[in-house]
Amino acid sequence: MEVQFEIGNDPLFAESLTKTNMASYYQAREIVWDHNQFLNSWEDLDNYAVLLDCTRVGVARFSYGANTTFLRDLQLLPKFQGKGIGSKCLDLVVRHAFNRQSTLLVLRVFSENPAIKLYESKGFVRTSEVKGLVEMELPLSSNT
Repeated sequence: MEVQFEIGNDPLFAESLTKTNMASYYQAREIVWDHNQFLNSWEDLDNYAVLLDCTRVGVARFSYGANTTFLRDLQLLPKFQGKGIGSKCLDLVVRHAFNRQSTLLVLRVFSENPAIKLYESKGFVRTSEVKGLVEMELPLSSNT
């Protein structure tokens, strides 16, 4: 099973996947999906398709600050969740951040999202929680 990233070129696939995967979290918080906001974010972020053996199965999206890589989105098609692909994606995310010479990798996740366990297993630590949104960080070093 080979997982890799390639430059994303399909914002409508990314939006559909993200909207579907996040629907229950948004509904619980009465957040309304904003198509234009997503398309604007596509222009502002670094977007990648997640490939499994050359088949597109998800998206990863990043932004950057001084010495920090922010994982803004990591979404997999539901039928590919729970199969170890997310774990392999996180390894690629860490490598991506390290290659950018970041010293910190940061993400935010809704507090009830089961992916928190995966993030913690990869060394992320919770740094804050505001209104059900958990911020997690992974310090990066040459040993990462």
